[in-house]
Amino acid sequence: MNSSLDKPRVLGMTGTTQPTVGAGEVCRLTIYGPTSRIELAVPAHVPLADLLPTFLGHLGQELGNAGLDHGGWVLQRLGEAPLDEDLGTAALGLYDGDTLYLRPRNDQLPPADFDDLADGVATGISERKDAWRPELTRRLFLGLVGATLAFAVLMVPLLGDGGAVALVSGVAALVLLVGAAATSRALGDRSGSVVLSAGAIGFAFVAGSALPSIGRSLLDGPRVLSAPSILSAACCVAVFAVLGRLVVGRGPDSGFISAAVSAVLAAIASGLSLLEVIGAKGGAAIVLAVTLMLGMRVPVLAARMAGLRVLPLPETPEEFQQDIDPEPSRDVLERTARADAFVTALYIGLGIVGAGCLTVLAWSPGWAPVTLALVASVLLMLHCRELVSARQRIAVLMPGVVGAAMSLTAVCAEGNAVLRLVVVVALVAVAGLLYAGARILPGRKLLPYWGRAADWGQTTLAISIIPLVLAAMDLYSRVRSGWS
Repeated sequence: MNSSLDKPRVLGMTGTTQPTVGAGEVCRLTIYGPTSRIELAVPAHVPLADLLPTFLGHLGQELGNAGLDHGGWVLQRLGEAPLDEDLGTAALGLYDGDTLYLRPRNDQLPPADFDDLADGVATGISERKDAWRPELTRRLFLGLVGATLAFAVLMVPLLGDGGAVALVSGVAALVLLVGAAATSRALGDRSGSVVLSAGAIGFAFVAGSALPSIGRSLLDGPRVLSAPSILSAACCVAVFAVLGRLVVGRGPDSGFISAAVSAVLAAIASGLSLLEVIGAKGGAAIVLAVTLMLGMRVPVLAARMAGLRVLPLPETPEEFQQDIDPEPSRDVLERTARADAFVTALYIGLGIVGAGCLTVLAWSPGWAPVTLALVASVLLMLHCRELVSARQRIAVLMPGVVGAAMSLTAVCAEGNAVLRLVVVVALVAVAGLLYAGARILPGRKLLPYWGRAADWGQTTLAISIIPLVLAAMDLYSRVRSGWS
């Protein structure tokens, strides 16, 4: 049987109107079967797996049952591997007029041999996934723009005088912000606008940190990392992060959210540390507790920011009939993607501030700050196991790793040789356990009691945070002194 259709039939479409062949909605294909040939126009975005039964019906009614003897059928282009059945013709790169061959799964067409070595080498090079593309050239130059601005941000403090540094950095931040607005609004280049806005935020940080040092050199020591400098820098970063998000318009906003969240929390920590009754370690302890509590509420906050509202469970028969209209799939998926991006941004912002607070606590005198840093670090490590996204899990895990490393470093710096030896031996043992976990845990389902033990440990550590925060603030010693 050999059939060919002069006017291709459109498969998988319903209704009175059919998309035009060649308009990008359908793809005209010629398919060769074992004994026949058909020419059809198929929807460009319907997976081949959904179209294959129709192909078999047109090529021969007996082919469907015959496929059971050899594992089914596959579609191939001549000399190429079988096509992915989960993708449509558009995703597979098929064009109008392409020819496909229906072959048994266990008797596929062999790859084409090359009679010319140069042709084979050219084909192999052209099929590389890492081939340079025009889009990569654009990304390269945008990366160079970001690297140049970052280098300029690092060079500005070398001007010395705080007033000059603040003036130059402030002007540069404003110029870059105006450039970002022009790039986004006039040119429609949001990626370039994001890079320029990031540079503006960097210059705003330097300008803010230099404001308290007007009339003095910015290179005289730790003045740039003092509480007033951090407070001023955090306020400037928060303002420029909001302005940067506004000038970029619709587009990626995760970086701006992370910058704004970390800046606001850093400003709160710096402001608290300026109070004599609280101090640096007290401010770090309070903000660390706040970041931990916010971390538990991040999914809820992200869902509200993305406009996802989960209705309460119905309790009466009347409530079962309320709000039963289906939600548009595209709208739900877009909001879900935005909520996921917000979760990542919030965790990154909280992680930056959390790492800073843990560092301050680890190097603060007394047993309470170091203990709080260790407990919070372990709590973060346990919390990251609940997250599915790799970026979100890393954003929560890394502050815990930084806090634990800083705490152990501070303990070894203040301890004797015996304590340092014990820490080194313990670290080697932990490294061995981690390697064993890398060999055993991937792909293995743990018994339920391990998860229950981790839940109990996480709950216990979370309960101990508040008493340790009060101890890090020296509240207990002050109460004892006042009582005595």
